[in-house]
Amino acid sequence: MSSGRGINGGVGRCYPFFAEFKECLKTEALVTKEDGTRAWKNNCWQVREDYFECLHAKKEWAMVARVNEQEQLQKRQAAIAAGQ
Repeated sequence: MSSGRGINGGVGRCYPFFAEFKECLKTEALVTKEDGTRAWKNNCWQVREDYFECLHAKKEWAMVARVNEQEQLQKRQAAIAAGQ
């Protein structure tokens, strides 16, 4: 994946997300604020989330499951309404 090569020899589908995440991590550092607390200077969580979503598609599959569930619910309701 980190080579950037896809399964068919081109650019991998998630490589642009990986490259963006890698660049973000290069600039990320802990800084100490005036009140003494420490925080990340450059928060890369959103970029990381995009990269992991590209790899695993968990949000996409959860949405597909919800759509299918609603479709089945509507079919059952239509069948009940037609039977009355």
